[in-house]
Amino acid sequence: MENDMTTKRLLPAASLILALGGCAMPTTQNSALVQSGYEHIVNQQWSEAEADLLDALDADADNPYALLNLGVVYQQTGREAEAREMYNRVIESGTSATAARSNIPAELGKPLSVLAEENLNRLGMEP
Repeated sequence: MENDMTTKRLLPAASLILALGGCAMPTTQNSALVQSGYEHIVNQQWSEAEADLLDALDADADNPYALLNLGVVYQQTGREAEAREMYNRVIESGTSATAARSNIPAELGKPLSVLAEENLNRLGMEP
């Protein structure tokens, strides 16, 4: 019975991880760091993902892929204010970039700004 209770508590967290769409960028400058960060997100290696994505943003502070994925990391690690900031930066950038890869097949090809808005909505916050 206790095992069932533990499983029920973990299911919402697991579905949130799957619902937050991390994405990888097409091959461009700085893509190796963003790609590595994305792979760490897929593997739920939050500190490694954060380190790679922060390095990517050091090289290009406006990289929408790094911003979106860092928002996912912050959201998954309970830093909602920081997640909101990253998602809003994606939205405000006016980027036309789309998800070239995603851990959620339905998100392939979606504009990053739409993904950022969806993740903000999951936080219960409007952009």
